Amino acid sequence: MLDIPLPAPRLNGTNTKPLEPSLADVYAKIEHDPLLPKATKDALLCSLRRIAKVLGRDLSQLPARLGALRYGIGRLHHAQLGISRKTLQNHVANLKAAIRHVAGQKRLSGRGIALSPAWSSLYDQLTDRRLRLGLIGFLKYCSATGIDPFSVSETSVAAFIAYATEVQFTVNPNDLHKQVTRCWNRAKETVPGWPQITLPVPDFRRQPASMPWEVFELSFLEDVEHYLSLLGGENLLDEDAPDKPCKPSTIKTRRDYLRLAASAAVKQGVPAESLRSLADLVSPPVVRRILELYVAKKGGKISTFTIDMAERLYAIARTYAKAPEEQLRQLERFCIKLRPNRRPGLTEKNMAVVRAFKDPQNRARLKALPTQLFNEALAERDARMQGAVTAELAVLIQILLVAPMRLANLAALHLETSVIRIGGPEPTYHLVIPPEDVKNDQPLEYPLPKAVSEMLGRYLTEFRPRLRRQDNPWLFPGEGVGHKTKGTLSDQIIKRITKELGIRVTPHQFRHLAAAFILEKDPANYEFIRRVLGHKNLETTIKFYVGLETVDAVRKFSAIALEEVDWKPKR
Repeated sequence: MLDIPLPAPRLNGTNTKPLEPSLADVYAKIEHDPLLPKATKDALLCSLRRIAKVLGRDLSQLPARLGALRYGIGRLHHAQLGISRKTLQNHVANLKAAIRHVAGQKRLSGRGIALSPAWSSLYDQLTDRRLRLGLIGFLKYCSATGIDPFSVSETSVAAFIAYATEVQFTVNPNDLHKQVTRCWNRAKETVPGWPQITLPVPDFRRQPASMPWEVFELSFLEDVEHYLSLLGGENLLDEDAPDKPCKPSTIKTRRDYLRLAASAAVKQGVPAESLRSLADLVSPPVVRRILELYVAKKGGKISTFTIDMAERLYAIARTYAKAPEEQLRQLERFCIKLRPNRRPGLTEKNMAVVRAFKDPQNRARLKALPTQLFNEALAERDARMQGAVTAELAVLIQILLVAPMRLANLAALHLETSVIRIGGPEPTYHLVIPPEDVKNDQPLEYPLPKAVSEMLGRYLTEFRPRLRRQDNPWLFPGEGVGHKTKGTLSDQIIKRITKELGIRVTPHQFRHLAAAFILEKDPANYEFIRRVLGHKNLETTIKFYVGLETVDAVRKFSAIALEEVDWKPKR
């Protein structure tokens, strides 16, 4: 019997009841089935309860149909439920067995809602398999809710999408919405007698935040490029040039900020033709409109982006546009009002990942994952390329655990300049990154532990040659003679960790985890973090990670406070 404790549900609950038989019906039928052996009955009932619990729903809120539950069950991960993979598989198998048993015995529909005669007549005329699959769910919903074929509207579709999302765990409601409307419109054009109602196909694409550069005056574009060229150090003797040239990545970021700022100004009613130079863009009335737009977009909340926008426009007005003192005072007041809203520490999304790995089991699984993957690669005999990719992922994750560098540096590890083998009785590898290749010009060097060096050595000799298509000099080779892109590496790492652990972790979040692990051992040792992460200033480290140590510091204090206490409950 699989009666094991499971944690609280992780998915949002809903009060919507299915328009078809539910798992509560299945539960009742099995519970009162005199032909089922007790052991079998207990196992099926247990699994029905457990699956409902981890899906965050009551049995009466879940359809007794495997297709409707597939996406919800697919989101479950054994590691995050605190059970083994086999146990979860057994629960799911019992769920399927329960539904099939009842559907076969009492004709409890395994196909969901029956079509009404009017809808059945139309459905029978669909010969295109894609249209049949794309519309069947919507047609069944209309049948159950009494919507006539000639009364279908945009509201009908929206109601169906809401129902499917809440009851059937639709994997992507927006995709389902587009699918239904496109299939309907196609049926209208090709099926005789189909209601001649056109359903609007929604466009869920995010509207671009910035306008094309062509919208703005040529003089404005020229001034933007002149300002950026100064930042890039094209003329270091210019009095407006910074003491140290900005990196190309910084120049790109500044260009994006200026484009967003100019676009926001135009959206707020500033005529594009009135922006003839950066001085026009950073005038207080225009900056006020820009900031008001970004505050409104966040529902009145002040984001870090909005604060940075105010600071950068003020800096341009002060150092490049040479704005009058009164204008500078107004712009500075904007910054002063916004600055108190800058929240120190990590974002909530990053904190959620840190909290997940405060769990000793999750942390142990993450630390063991590289070895697990590498052993899988070594055991792979048939799919040699697949084994090489698995070994590469093992090395990537292992490096991030012991050398939490930025993703750009990880992708660009060069065999000749970055991967240095140190000889001796027990040779090890050092990962060396020169200052010119680091975001903040701080040189990085990570000596790899013996076990990690051994894994890297085997990867270089046994697996990397399978990935290399030419004389490629990079540790993680890509197409041709280049290295894998940041996007490719990030996507591979995220997908594999999510698959194995049930937790989404980005490569950059390994840096946050490193800080959290250090502070857990030694609260407030920010200097240790600064050195490991390669920050230039201690202030940067404190700004990002202040507060991470609070929980562990309080836990240690509690242990001190209760050191002499020997409390036992009275019987």
